[in-house]
Amino acid sequence: MVCIILHSVNLFLCAESQSEAVDTDEKSHSQSNSVYSIALKNRDLQDYFQVLAKAIPRIENEMGLELRPYNFPKIALNFDSSRAPGLTVRPELVIATLKFLELRGFVKSEVLLVTFNLEGLQEIEWNGRFKGYELITSQSPSYFHADWFQDSPLPPAMGDRARFFLQYPRDSVKRKLNERKSLLPACLFLDNYYWINLSTAKDDPYLGIDGAVSNLTLGASGNTQRFKKDSTLGPATAAEILAIPEIWEKKLFSLIDLTSVQIAGGPEFNAEFLESDYSIIIGQNPLYLDYYALKFIEQKRKQRGLLSRFGGKYPLFRFARELNLGDAYSSNLIELK
Repeated sequence: MVCIILHSVNLFLCAESQSEAVDTDEKSHSQSNSVYSIALKNRDLQDYFQVLAKAIPRIENEMGLELRPYNFPKIALNFDSSRAPGLTVRPELVIATLKFLELRGFVKSEVLLVTFNLEGLQEIEWNGRFKGYELITSQSPSYFHADWFQDSPLPPAMGDRARFFLQYPRDSVKRKLNERKSLLPACLFLDNYYWINLSTAKDDPYLGIDGAVSNLTLGASGNTQRFKKDSTLGPATAAEILAIPEIWEKKLFSLIDLTSVQIAGGPEFNAEFLESDYSIIIGQNPLYLDYYALKFIEQKRKQRGLLSRFGGKYPLFRFARELNLGDAYSSNLIELK
């Protein structure tokens, strides 16, 4: 059995204790520190496709590999639909990504569409738009795998605890055992899958941002409500899940669509606080994307007279740096014309 045991409580609540990464050897997790920013004009299919055509070759050059089936046998395209229809990855972006992969030689059976929230799919009527592609959600049997989970002593949120009680009403031992587990999105990294992560950016008072990192970690895993309202354990757990080698080493790139960003009122959707930068940012490291999305959020919050979250020093980036996932503050934003 593969059990990922995280050390958030002991690791990050003790200020003087030495950081302990999930992967404890001295292997570096570093990669390019570049994030690419590209302006959008119409937010239509052609616009998004041109963005990908400009940015992906730059990322391929950094990886030293082309995005082709002989290098990456299967692609899991993870996209955010959790705030639909008010704030979600646009269908045109997903379709443009699929078209790009098709032109690179990937057939439909080699690409898996993944999103956590089934209700979001229903609200924006995605059904029928991706004929021939397998699309799975957290309700699908193949989304999780029983052997892949994060184990934490932190008790579950009330809603998750009630769900476990209904699932195991007569077995308190099994119930308590499962209350500690957060199942991981195994469909993104098992069976030769490499992931592409498409996200939006939303204000979050505990994480700082609900963006590329959370879309792949807390937002994609089960039983994580217990972490989402804790300004220390939330970002610590998100960073630790991202640092799991089976997840981290399968990344191709992440993208945040900044054409609709929620700068306050999170984590729930609130149209009053929507702003737009009319651009996307794309790069290998989802942490770096979140950093630049947060800079935009902070700028807009300041313009509206709102306070900066965490004084501008976000725990997520500190924890990630201690886990050798890179220093977001040293990343480099490059504008592509």
